[in-house]
Order: sequence, then C-alpha cells, then structure tokens
Amino acid sequence: MMLHKVGVFFLLGLLCAQATYVVMSDGQTKCFRSEVPQDTLIVGTFKSEALVNEASLGNSAREYNPGGLSVEEGRRVFEASQWNIMVTVKNPFEEVVLERQYEPTSRFALTSSSGGEYQVCFRSVGASPFSGLKWKMEVLFHTGVEAQNYDDVAQNEHLSKMEVSLRKLYDRALEIRQELDYQKSREIAFRDISESTNTRAVLWSVFQICIVVGSALWQMRYLKSFFRKRKLI
Repeated sequence: MMLHKVGVFFLLGLLCAQATYVVMSDGQTKCFRSEVPQDTLIVGTFKSEALVNEASLGNSAREYNPGGLSVEEGRRVFEASQWNIMVTVKNPFEEVVLERQYEPTSRFALTSSSGGEYQVCFRSVGASPFSGLKWKMEVLFHTGVEAQNYDDVAQNEHLSKMEVSLRKLYDRALEIRQELDYQKSREIAFRDISESTNTRAVLWSVFQICIVVGSALWQMRYLKSFFRKRKLI
C-alpha cells in the first residue's frame, strides 16, 4: 500500500494573491490553507509543468529506470502521461464543499459559505502509483475583489472604464467591511471563550477553597472529640 505524503502550506495575506511552486509526485497530496470571511469568492488556478533539473530536484523521469532519463525524455514522459488532479476543498468545519477532478492545468472557484480557515488539497489521480512521475505545479489563489474578472463584468453590463473603477472601489469597500465584521465576530467569540474560561477558573478556585475549609473544620471537630474522649481537655 502506497503511503500518501501530505504537505500543508499557509497562505499569508487575504487580499493579495500569492503564487507557490510545489513538486508533486504520484499519489502525493499537497494542501493549502487560507482564512477568508463569509461570502468571499475564492478562485484557484494551477499549472503543471515538467521538471527540468531545477534546484537538483531531478526531472520528470521514472524512478525505476536505473540509467535515468534526459530532460527531453522526462518532458516527453510527462506530456504522454494520462492523469488528472483531484481538488478537495474543506470548510472550517472539516466538511467537503468541493471535490472534483480537473485537468493538470486548470482553475476552480467557490464562494465561502462561512468565515474561517479553508483547506484546499491537490492529489494526482489516474497515473500509475509505481511510475515515479514527478512534476512542478504552480498554484495561485485569488480571494475577494482580486478574484473578480472585471473585464467580463464590463462586457456583460456594458460599463465604461470609469464605471469599472467605481465598481472595483465599491467591491473593495464591501470586502473591507466584511473583513472587519469577520474580525469583530472572531473577537466576540474569543472574548466569550476567555470569559467562560475565567468563570470556570474562579469557580474551581472557590470549590478548592471550600474543600480546604471543610477539611480543616472536620479535622478540628475530630481532634476535639478525640481529646475529649481521652479526657485530655
């Protein structure tokens, strides 16, 4: 049974896009995490390319060939391979909101149903688990306004350049407001947890004090009764 290696990467920055290069292998899973507010558009694009000995990572040759393959042969092996990329997206509650196979170079989009940390995982399917095929994949995420295609919006709604600019500013303002509301809700949740923890800590301290005081009173009564029976007092 082939073990699947899972790599997890954190996407820093909510409003800006960040491109990441990862080296994929057959059956390997690479995951990314991004925290977004509710009702935020998430668009991910990925592009798969053959390795050409970058940073001593090897090429897209097959590992079972003792002699190895040249760069061009590795590229031909990569291009001739029949496989797809399985994209799985989980919401902050670990529920799968998207699971679909895509071409090695494709894009996906979804809207967050709730605010929190979303996990996006990529895994190759269809390739032989014994081929040892490796390739480079560029992953790029856009969220919120950065994910909108305003060229299509302008064409569909017949907007001028000035109107498109105003639409961008309006959407950006809405996005900032959503982010502030999301941060406010997180602050409220954190405050409630802190207050609940403090209340429990105080109650536990009071309970401990009651136990200590009760034990001391019981010991005093017991010793007093013992000394009286022994006629020591």
